[in-house]
Amino acid sequence: MRKVTIILAMLLVIAMTTPSSTAKPAVDSNNGPVFGGQHTDVSNQSNQTSQISMLPPIAEDFTATWCSNCVKVEHALDELEAEGELQKYEFHVDPDIDESGFGSPEMTQHLRSRYNVPSPPLVAINGIMKKEGSVPESDSLVSDYRNMMQNQLQLGNAISSFSWTPAANCDCDLPDDMGIINWNLNADLSAYSNATLSVNAWIVEQSADFSGGSNGQGTYFDIVRQMIDLGGNPQGTANITIPAAIDGDDLEIHLVYVLDIPEVEEDDSPLVAPDSNDSALPGFMTSFTILAITAAAMISRRD
Repeated sequence: MRKVTIILAMLLVIAMTTPSSTAKPAVDSNNGPVFGGQHTDVSNQSNQTSQISMLPPIAEDFTATWCSNCVKVEHALDELEAEGELQKYEFHVDPDIDESGFGSPEMTQHLRSRYNVPSPPLVAINGIMKKEGSVPESDSLVSDYRNMMQNQLQLGNAISSFSWTPAANCDCDLPDDMGIINWNLNADLSAYSNATLSVNAWIVEQSADFSGGSNGQGTYFDIVRQMIDLGGNPQGTANITIPAAIDGDDLEIHLVYVLDIPEVEEDDSPLVAPDSNDSALPGFMTSFTILAITAAAMISRRD
């Protein structure tokens, strides 16, 4: 009897301490779309007009250099981006934990307030679908993200015009680290009548190195260095100051439109770096395990 009890207790401990790796399905973000993505190198003059439906879907990848799960996510998105199926943007969150210098508090706020998720990994496609974690729901993460891209934006034949003139190319009195952005969005937004339009300029670093990340990536790509709110007017012009690159000379400016549906509540709990699995063991499970071990020991002594 004593041996059976000890074995049962050991099996219980193993079962209770094995972290869950259940896939979290893609769900509606309950928010408006994120679309656009016309871009150019910050040192180049550019003038573009595009139909929104012809631009690749936007993938917002919320990550961190301490997030080991995020590596699987980034590799899947990189594969799709290399095939021209989407445009990836990496948002490095919680700079208090991540020492790379890639992120900022506004990236963390963007994750929490828009998508109501406390920590990475999270991928949002076109702002309307989101998937937490790194465990695929189908045969692979690549398939999961492809499925998420099937949800169409209700923007009709929306057209966006985007132009960028760096200070070196304009007949103006601007510092060398500035430029002029112009935009014009012609779109039917009636399908999102309760949403507020926010025109954004995202400054993106194509790649940067950071050897101190515990996830072992080393080189990171498509890093959103700064999010600049240009207001809610579908047409306009603004002067933009370009930040210094982490390394190299590969900064781009991207024109992105964001439709926001106001959140009722905001989660203010602190970010916690995930371990190597998508789900951490709840505290009550640990307590239960301790009780099981104690009970087994008491039964063994009686025997």
